[in-house]
Amino acid sequence: MVWFAAIDRLRFQRALPSMLGRVTLADMSHVYGDSTPFPYDVDYIDLSRQAVDCAVQLMSAQNAIVASLERAEVQGQERRAEGGRINSMARAVEGSLEPFVKSGGALTERVAERLLDCIKSTASAELAALEHQAAEESSHLRNIVARSAESAQRALEGFLLRHDLPGTELSLSWSSAGEQSYAATVTVKTPFGVAAVFNLAIPPDHLWSRSRRVADLTPGLEVHFPQQSGWLSKRVEMAPLKLDRLFVSGVKLDATSAEFRLRKGPNSGSGYRVLATLQAERRVVIQPIGDEGVPDGEDPLNLDGEDATQMLHFCARIVETTSDLANMRRSMVSAEYEGEALNDTKWPEAVAERLIAQLSPVVSEIAARSGAPGELVLRRDVGDGRREEVYVTKAELYEKVLVLPPARRAAFEQLGLYDPLRAGPPPSTPPKALRQTFPGIPLPAGVSEVAPLPGPAQ
Repeated sequence: MVWFAAIDRLRFQRALPSMLGRVTLADMSHVYGDSTPFPYDVDYIDLSRQAVDCAVQLMSAQNAIVASLERAEVQGQERRAEGGRINSMARAVEGSLEPFVKSGGALTERVAERLLDCIKSTASAELAALEHQAAEESSHLRNIVARSAESAQRALEGFLLRHDLPGTELSLSWSSAGEQSYAATVTVKTPFGVAAVFNLAIPPDHLWSRSRRVADLTPGLEVHFPQQSGWLSKRVEMAPLKLDRLFVSGVKLDATSAEFRLRKGPNSGSGYRVLATLQAERRVVIQPIGDEGVPDGEDPLNLDGEDATQMLHFCARIVETTSDLANMRRSMVSAEYEGEALNDTKWPEAVAERLIAQLSPVVSEIAARSGAPGELVLRRDVGDGRREEVYVTKAELYEKVLVLPPARRAAFEQLGLYDPLRAGPPPSTPPKALRQTFPGIPLPAGVSEVAPLPGPAQ
């Protein structure tokens, strides 16, 4: 799924083609096992496999974190109890020797004092050894927690490198780092609460692997901009402003806007900032920027008419040529859950549960329409009247879950993954139509609704 084609994920790409009078949504290629339309052009079977793998690894990491924290608590209680017993014993011995310290006999007093010194030094040494052992055990448990958290982040990274759930929003940031280099990231905002930033690795032969001039995308681009004219009157007139010799030094694309910086050099010199907003009030503005790349104080100029159309065509060219960059993710730079960094020890389980909940209605619908008990089936059009079937059995998915302790398998039951030797599946409500399940996500063109499941035969 890419910038321009992923219309269910990126509202900017959905709005821009309509502004330009173009339709870019490809024909839907997947259907359910009963040949009714599947609303997402995604291999949801492979996505489900990878999502279950990810959720299992997250739950496994959470189990290790919880076990370590519980062990640390138990060890702390045992250490405090043992230290208390040693101190109580030392006080008891000191109390029993107290009468002999002041007995009046020199030899008796000397022996009592030596015994007290021995008791105190022995108790102090054992307490110090106890604290040293506790520090080592605590360090070991902290390492386990840290490694488990790293494992959870790697699992999340591996899933987001390969798949985006329907409803995911992407935003791109690209900037020139010289004529032959770049810096680029994509921010992935998932429907299960995670927002992650990935570095991009753009191949050398790609258009955006180096700085580009405006003419490389839209030759002859010009708009009208106010300029002073006349030797005496110094009047301001709208004059043509040629932009095609400028470099594209920065690009930002998100769900509602597109921003570009056009400068004299790849990442230097004065130029212009262009902002296209595609919300309720659609606007295209241009504003001069100084040599430092920031606005020089002049108010932005609203473009309209042919100028706005030309600039929107330029925006469309950038969107089209960056359409495959989202698939070039290299590594996860940072990640957050519900706006907070992944520092909380409970985040792996929370993310796993949200991910499973997001999968559940679609997986339930696929299972109900697959026609084969215990299987998830989708078919894909391959042309010439032929379809290719992809499937996964619930037994295969449940086998992945078995590495978890029983208490942590319960979250997967909403996917229909449970012990096949049980009397029956856990109670659940019938799957809802996908339109009801994802009210904010549009169905592809030509699909107005997912038909409800047929009722039982009378």
